[in-house]
Amino acid sequence: MKSLRFISAEAFVSNAEFVRKTLGGVAHNLFPLLFKASYLLEQGEVIHDLVKNWPLADLNIGKLLGTTVDYQEDLSHRTCSVCLESCLTGLRDYVLNHSSTYMKKLKVVDLTGIKDVEVQFCKCKKRMERNYELVVQALLKKCYCPLKICCVAFRSDNLALQKFFYIIKLTDPPLLRKLEIVHNIRLEMEHLEILFNSIHFPLLMSLTLPARTFNVRRFTDADEGILTNIGEKMGEMTQLTELNISFSILTGRIRKLLSPLKTPLKMLDVSNCSLNHADMAYLANSFHANHLEALDLSGHSIHDLYPSTFFKLLSHSSSVLRSLTLEDCNIQDTHLNMLILSLSPCQKLQEFKFIGNPLSSQALKQLFTFLCELPMLKTVEFPVPRDCYPTGITYPIDDTSLCRFDQRKYESVAEELNLILLQANREDVKASTPLFGSYDAAVEETNNELGAYLIKSFKETLEKFTTSLKMS
Repeated sequence: MKSLRFISAEAFVSNAEFVRKTLGGVAHNLFPLLFKASYLLEQGEVIHDLVKNWPLADLNIGKLLGTTVDYQEDLSHRTCSVCLESCLTGLRDYVLNHSSTYMKKLKVVDLTGIKDVEVQFCKCKKRMERNYELVVQALLKKCYCPLKICCVAFRSDNLALQKFFYIIKLTDPPLLRKLEIVHNIRLEMEHLEILFNSIHFPLLMSLTLPARTFNVRRFTDADEGILTNIGEKMGEMTQLTELNISFSILTGRIRKLLSPLKTPLKMLDVSNCSLNHADMAYLANSFHANHLEALDLSGHSIHDLYPSTFFKLLSHSSSVLRSLTLEDCNIQDTHLNMLILSLSPCQKLQEFKFIGNPLSSQALKQLFTFLCELPMLKTVEFPVPRDCYPTGITYPIDDTSLCRFDQRKYESVAEELNLILLQANREDVKASTPLFGSYDAAVEETNNELGAYLIKSFKETLEKFTTSLKMS
């Protein structure tokens, strides 16, 4: 719902030329209102003029576009290229304004509040372009410009290792809070050791490493020492509370990597890491367990490999756990009672994702009846029921068979599941079945590069297999 003030602001910013002529007489406290209205209408010229003449001490994009009294809708998910470019050029002109009568009050600009979504609502449909050379130039000049760039979060994708090591040093690593290195950077364990030995990240709170950074299946005695050193270096990051090491092979080595940490983890993604019973026992008994707010154990057959330690882990984290992901965990109808028992203490759970599990429609109905009892639950991602697929389907289901299910039967089951929610007055719970996983802006952005990386990895595997056949 828009307030009368916001409607009036929309009318005002709809004429860029009029705004330019009258902006000098606008009250300073109206600038945030006009900024959000201009962003909604994609009035790039007006955004430029507002920022160029910004009269307040701070300009925080996330707060300006977020929920406000005059307009509750959050616009921070609209990564509009036109608006953001106008904001940056306005900021440039603000800095370059040398008028002797111009009083500059702006001290801090925060551009970190913009989010990305699967469907771009922006009318121009223009995405921001990436450019390594331009970013390097901007970082190189930050010490000599009146506008000082402070990089608190850095995400690197589609870069050669040499370029990655070069640009990461330019970001001023001691100030970094979040570092994401995604799949298509060929960072292996020895490269990570070099990175941590040569660069310190004392304020780092969140770390994401690419797939197969660790692979214990090809470990030597020297590699064990490297893993120990990496764990010790991570232990020096006393602010680290989020760790994503999905698709690394860490069988039997979780303790060695995580035990040196001085601060308990709040978010841990160890999906598809081939964890064994010793790994799960460590997690369940570690000091991390009581602090985990988000946990991803996808790709592990939890009820077959370590049912008791999994139950113990959830019981220890239940008082704080908000997000749990158990995709492709081979959860079957026979495991349903144990799953419900494990989830029962998790009264603060807001998000539960368990697609890719061979559960029947009847089991899903029983599970949904229980999920209605979790008071803070908002999001559920459930699998296509096993009985909607042809007889003989095997799990995990390959991509070619993923869509070969009875659509009508699925829709009927989905309707019944939603009815269970409605009858329990849980309209606040959003239930869905994203067949190819949840939307990930980072993966979507680098989809082509990631595909190329996977094809290359598959080719290398085939070549090694062929070579081994010839040798035998």
